[in-house]
Amino acid sequence: MGTVDDLTLLVEIIEAGSLSAASRKTGIPKSRLSRRISDLESQLGVHLVHRGPRNFSPTEIGISIYERSQKIREELVAIRALAEDTTNHPSGMLRISCPAVLSEILVTDFAIRFAETYPDVRLILDNTMGTFDPKIDHYDLAIHPAREDLADSELICQKLTKIPYALVAAPGLMERIGPCTNPADLEGHPGVGWGADSLMSRWRLLGVCDETMEINVRLKFSANNLNIIRQAATRGLGLARLPIPMCEADLFNGRLVLPVPNWCPPPVTFYALYPSRRSLTVAGRLFLSGLAKFLQDRLRPSDDRLQSRPALP
Repeated sequence: MGTVDDLTLLVEIIEAGSLSAASRKTGIPKSRLSRRISDLESQLGVHLVHRGPRNFSPTEIGISIYERSQKIREELVAIRALAEDTTNHPSGMLRISCPAVLSEILVTDFAIRFAETYPDVRLILDNTMGTFDPKIDHYDLAIHPAREDLADSELICQKLTKIPYALVAAPGLMERIGPCTNPADLEGHPGVGWGADSLMSRWRLLGVCDETMEINVRLKFSANNLNIIRQAATRGLGLARLPIPMCEADLFNGRLVLPVPNWCPPPVTFYALYPSRRSLTVAGRLFLSGLAKFLQDRLRPSDDRLQSRPALP
């Protein structure tokens, strides 16, 4: 019978999609992974995966064994969590996914500090495109931003904090639009869209007294990457909605301005997701609680400083 380690490695390889990807994910050399799978096939007497220069896929029996091996991995995580609870000493691997741009501006700093504080934890922070995936079995935690409530799934969904957003534009664009006293003055003007909104051109804005107003923008440009949206906004392609931590420096140095300072897009909620059938390790619980506090401390002063920024220089 194959060893427990070899079976969990099979899970990692099939979920990664190739030996190379699994090697990057686990830190185990590709040659060693290949040898371990070959040894497992010899012990079981079955062929588990098709391996070729351009083809990698599990066999039918490989899929069946993979599905059962997932349960073995989950039990190992639960056993490790139980042991860590006894010693209260975080250790082992902690795998986290987070959208690339939000990882850069908000999560990476905390993740590095966490790794420095807990040297026995091997932290893996993977960047994603920001789309919601209800299947995160190959991660311990997934950090995901959303304007609306997430779709029902088998995941435990924990709110971490809300990210304030700003409606911004380049000074040159505002010179062409002219003076604005309320969002209605922006109706029909060019906008830079966010791909995850399905190219929606009707934007909702919130006022300081809980007012709500919607405006229609003329989508000039759209992207599914916030860095691209920021660049398009600073070049004057259109109005844009950006996280305050990302555009704060641009606002203070004048590359961007607030067209209607008392109005802003709804905030985006940061969620932490993890499988309901899998117990979080001590490392996972410490990361979650620490990240929530870090984000709240990081975002609060940014929002306060921005409110005092005038609309135009």
